[in-house]
Amino acid sequence: MNIKQVAVIAIAAMSTSACSSIANGKNQAVKFTTGDVQGADCKVTGGRDGAVNLNFTTPAEVKVRRAKAAIDVECSKAGYQTASRRVESKMEGSTGGNVLAGGFVGLGVDAMTGAMFKYPDTIMLEMEKIGIETPTVTGEPVT
Repeated sequence: MNIKQVAVIAIAAMSTSACSSIANGKNQAVKFTTGDVQGADCKVTGGRDGAVNLNFTTPAEVKVRRAKAAIDVECSKAGYQTASRRVESKMEGSTGGNVLAGGFVGLGVDAMTGAMFKYPDTIMLEMEKIGIETPTVTGEPVT
């Protein structure tokens, strides 16, 4: 093998290994929990062009389509206040490899598919029981 062939193989290997689409895929497994409250009915919506529309019961691990756009999580259960949260994605660390390896095509693919973004591995929503007396600053209960 000559030096030219070795260089071409090395560049191709670096570009492929750095590509988030290949390394991470378009979907991500995310764990959803409502703390000590189990059996809450949850709905996750949002993502790019509203591609995420999931229903499940906690605790659960579900596949979520990766995107730059945030997802909205709402969980409810009888006897508890409904809990909701907006969850933003962050850029995946392996995306930087595309730029370093000269894989601008891979970077474009990752941006277009959303593979360069990641949601937290675990998303937790605390749920409060309805009707609990909460003490105020003065120590007097509020109902």
